[in-house]
Amino acid sequence: MKHILRPFFFVGYTIAAIALVLFSYTQVDLNLTLSRSSIYQTVEKEFQHVGYYERPLATALYAGVLLLLFGMYSMLLSAVRKNALGLKEIWTLIFIVTGIIVFSYPAAFSYDFFNYMFTAKTVLLYHQNPYVVTPLQFAGIDPWTNFMRWTHLTTAYAPLWIGMTLVPYLLGFGYFLIILFNLKFMVAGFFLLTAWALSRCVDKLDHPHAALALTIFALNPLILVESLVSGHNDVVLTAFAMLAILAYFTKTYWSAWLWLAFSVAAKTITLVLIPVMLLRRNTRWMLWAIVAGLGLVLLKREFLPWYWVWVMPFIALLPKETKLTRFATIVSLGLLVSYAPYLYFGDYGVTEQLWKTWSIWAGVAIGGLSFLMPASVPRARGR
Repeated sequence: MKHILRPFFFVGYTIAAIALVLFSYTQVDLNLTLSRSSIYQTVEKEFQHVGYYERPLATALYAGVLLLLFGMYSMLLSAVRKNALGLKEIWTLIFIVTGIIVFSYPAAFSYDFFNYMFTAKTVLLYHQNPYVVTPLQFAGIDPWTNFMRWTHLTTAYAPLWIGMTLVPYLLGFGYFLIILFNLKFMVAGFFLLTAWALSRCVDKLDHPHAALALTIFALNPLILVESLVSGHNDVVLTAFAMLAILAYFTKTYWSAWLWLAFSVAAKTITLVLIPVMLLRRNTRWMLWAIVAGLGLVLLKREFLPWYWVWVMPFIALLPKETKLTRFATIVSLGLLVSYAPYLYFGDYGVTEQLWKTWSIWAGVAIGGLSFLMPASVPRARGR
């Protein structure tokens, strides 16, 4: 069976990853040119024309990419549950997909990535405090402000993350495209680190299901989009959190607290893990703690798709919970579908925002109802 499925998934995921990368370049900002090459600029304008002036087509293409990604993901989960593919094949798929998607345009769905870059620039080039000055203060001086969003706000990022972004900026030697991909490579590295630490955690708990846990997290379409396309820094906190949990399971508690401190320093959401680790609770408690933390955030803010990155590794720590995986997959789909109104209408007006909100909470509701369906495998107990 493996000799049949292996090339199918390798080819299928390669096609899906390339399709996602190509689609991302339809969203290159009209005020941004990524290369001076006349050939590239001609191609870029054609892609931009689809993204900005053929919006129904762009939305249809996005729907096609999602269908391909979730179709491959669902089939892969089924194959791994049947032991038709093992850990080696899953890692190969992850490296293939990462190696392709890391070259996508990072602002296809969120412009936060450019704010990461500009924060580093504020510190290293302008020698200003990003917690005091805003990007808008450099308008007319810095061309990056022409294609950024949220330029009227000071940075909301933690000092640890800002410090980390300084390295990719320095190694870019002032070249925009090099800085951009340096930062994307760094985020991709944390994505791979999260996947590795997660697989090691599950290996400590339940060795036969390490491949399934890895699949649930690392090849989930939302994780691929938010970590490898949009390059959100949420995968940094999950990497440190998984390292903390790995140390926790191996009873090296001092190391666990150190990694958890790094996770909290990246984003404070993982503070909710402190009582769980103090009480020496299991993975199920960790999941509920993160969900509770997400709930507290949602009391003050809208449900942004990359927030689900916080939860997915903890769901993957319970790989035999088929209903839980099904719920997480449906929620992931709803969150990614929520980008479709922007792609179709071009902004988030009242109607568009309503469609976005309905997409997200419909996914949550349908995912919740999926718990009423029978699981394909017996329910397993947490550690």
